[in-house]
Amino acid sequence: MQKTLLLSAMVCWTSASWAQDSAKKYWVYLNESAVDCTQPMLGPDALARRSAQGIALQTSDFALQQSAVTAVNEVADVVGRSRWLRAVVVRANDTQIEELKSLPEVASLQPVGIMKRSLTELQVPLSPASMDDSKGSEPDAASPKPSSEEEGIHSYQYGASLAQVTQIQLDALHDAGFDGAGVKIALMDGGYAGAESYSAFVGAWQQGRVLGTWDYVDGDSNVFHLGSHGMSVWSTICSDLDGTFVGTAPKASFYLFKTENQATETIAEEYHWVMAAERADSLGVDVINTSLGYTTFDNGIDDHGYADMDGRSTPISIAAVAAARTGMILCISAGNEGSSSWKYISAPADADSILAVGAVDQFGIRAGFSSQGPSFDGRIKPDVSARGLGAAVVNSTGNVASSSGTSFSSPIMAGAMASLVQAAKMLPNGYSAQNLIQRVRLSASQAFAPDSFLGYGIPNFATVYNGLGLSSAPVIHPWVLNQSNDGAWILRRLDLRSSDRLEYFAADGRLIQSFEVAQGQAEVRIEPQSFWGFVRSKAQVLPIAPR
Repeated sequence: MQKTLLLSAMVCWTSASWAQDSAKKYWVYLNESAVDCTQPMLGPDALARRSAQGIALQTSDFALQQSAVTAVNEVADVVGRSRWLRAVVVRANDTQIEELKSLPEVASLQPVGIMKRSLTELQVPLSPASMDDSKGSEPDAASPKPSSEEEGIHSYQYGASLAQVTQIQLDALHDAGFDGAGVKIALMDGGYAGAESYSAFVGAWQQGRVLGTWDYVDGDSNVFHLGSHGMSVWSTICSDLDGTFVGTAPKASFYLFKTENQATETIAEEYHWVMAAERADSLGVDVINTSLGYTTFDNGIDDHGYADMDGRSTPISIAAVAAARTGMILCISAGNEGSSSWKYISAPADADSILAVGAVDQFGIRAGFSSQGPSFDGRIKPDVSARGLGAAVVNSTGNVASSSGTSFSSPIMAGAMASLVQAAKMLPNGYSAQNLIQRVRLSASQAFAPDSFLGYGIPNFATVYNGLGLSSAPVIHPWVLNQSNDGAWILRRLDLRSSDRLEYFAADGRLIQSFEVAQGQAEVRIEPQSFWGFVRSKAQVLPIAPR
């Protein structure tokens, strides 16, 4: 009897284990009958970013239809969701997959891609450049020594980072007072071990500029373990050790997101990145840096390769495009496959509307490892390049040292873009992230002859800053939104010299009402609605909140 019970228990355990092991993760794209546009999944800073750039709310800004999510969850456990892709991620076996396919709430299914990481950091001998946190902050004998002759007159004494900052002429922005203050940067990376204690980051912690952390692999807030790659990446932006090592946006604010397990070395699941990017959007992040890239994909059906590096085939690249459409600036490592059999850029660097960043040395010569373009559909990739061979970073022991990889050229560029965004926010009529990206491309060293090795080349941020014309920008405010005593919205304008046309849309794109505004007409009344919407004029987009 005991043997029979033991055998039965073993059979049940084996069957349960087999069922669990056979379960795989799938994207389930929803067939939504309606989207509740009452409240977007966006905080006030995210709404302000859209408003400043004239970006209207879209259906993708609102939550998935809950009844559709519930129907899916009743069949298989939902472990992730994406409002941009209008999909959820489930863990399901073959039987559950067949049942999901029969649901009217399900439009289609696709296995979650298991991605091979493209190495973005090269392991090279590190030369100490300044200080060891375990031994205090005495400069090492081999450290670059700041001096007035070396630095000139700058707002920062850059020390070890002098060359990588001045190579892109970013010191001009810093000298003008733009060093990332008030700009939010999100990092999606591996572990950040050491970032909680090393001296380079003390200022950010003490000043309350680390706004949040989250580990999407383990589902908790502890990102300070299992690897220090993210910490080294962060150091190129955040470090504020005057005279020793200064990053490209030393006064910015930060979210640190861990989207892959660095200990696994090669494998990651794409939906972690997608969820982190959507959270960054909701939190009002201005700039995202991703020093991770992925080449081959196993989606359970076939392997994807270079033909899928078109910005439209992999969910992670589709999500990167969606992120760019919200007004965020994405800087993404091009990859270190330039001298390998793969040689091409990795995802999501293949996405359009982002900055894929290649690597150069101190003389502006392409690093041989820097991944090549173009994207499979023929777009220029990488977009730009920055110091990635012998870049100054904080290494895993807390020393300022040199290291190589597009892992570092990308955050150097991300910090520069954050400093530029701070300046652009001073423009009286708002700014456009895509316009800033294009200005950076056109300022670069080979803008008139871009290629598949350096893209548009090495940007000149002094040229970009001067082109903003901050001191002479005209002030034009065509329409201002006000609230009347009866709860309606009143649009008023001061410049009555021309006619205009206003169109009032629901967030899902439905045209609610249009107005022909005659010359001399000062006001337009908008009746309150229960959903979010936006008003578009000839030169402006204004979000309209529900009432």
